[in-house]
Amino acid sequence: MNTNLKIKKSVEKALFAIAITLIPLHNIHAQKSSDDFGIWGTFEFSQKVNKKTKFVIDAEVRSIEAVSDIERIAVGAKLDYKIKEWKDLGKAKSDIELKTNLGYCFIYGHYLAEKSLKDFVPSADEYDYNIDAAYWAARNRVYLTLTGEFKVGRFEISLRERLQYTHTGSATTEETKYRWEHSDEESKFVCNEKTESEFKEAKNNLSLRSRLSVKYDIPNCKVNPFVSAELYTRLDKWQAFDKARYRVGASYKINKKNDISLFYLYEDVSGNDPDCHAVGFEYSIDL
Repeated sequence: MNTNLKIKKSVEKALFAIAITLIPLHNIHAQKSSDDFGIWGTFEFSQKVNKKTKFVIDAEVRSIEAVSDIERIAVGAKLDYKIKEWKDLGKAKSDIELKTNLGYCFIYGHYLAEKSLKDFVPSADEYDYNIDAAYWAARNRVYLTLTGEFKVGRFEISLRERLQYTHTGSATTEETKYRWEHSDEESKFVCNEKTESEFKEAKNNLSLRSRLSVKYDIPNCKVNPFVSAELYTRLDKWQAFDKARYRVGASYKINKKNDISLFYLYEDVSGNDPDCHAVGFEYSIDL
């Protein structure tokens, strides 16, 4: 088999893997119509401590509401450690790597204005409702990750399990209540409103994030396509899943110390919160 044919077959396999990963997107998108769009940007700076250990600092910004508002600003740090590496295993000479990291992230999250319906008033043909004004709240997150990477041929398959605990601090905002009441003088129902302070209690979240990703190394090319699927599972408040995240993109090795990735992401969120489409980039620098 000549080299060109090998490359062709490898690319076909990569495209097939991408297609299989993205099949759920059509069905998920068809079920919800209140999707949002944003842009995500991440910068990462890493410094090797020794052959097995690396210290990483990162910063992230996400937009929301069709890029008209900021959803979150985050900064964090983590310590990566390579537990074990097995090279040239079996006839395929595959490599296996097991690594872990421990990290902390500070998130300043923007919670947008939210409308909640109350009782329906048939005579006025309207709902009573409340509107909570937008507000910011701080989140502190710690996490522990275990990742296994399996390299066979030009494919790199990675399974990451991350246990994370997030504490969201309390905050105060304004709540406006709208109530429909009958007016005898005007012989019609009128909407009265009342604004008062609303206290948002602190919240805790313990979740398991499971992510499967596939990356393909194209011969004689600095661009490497990848796909991933990630599932968030609440451990402190059991439900089928908290959200699922699908990503497809490509990384580009600028030089030995600089790497950039561009991606498209679809996030399926449980409950009444809108799903999210996003395009983004991740820029990594080895110091």
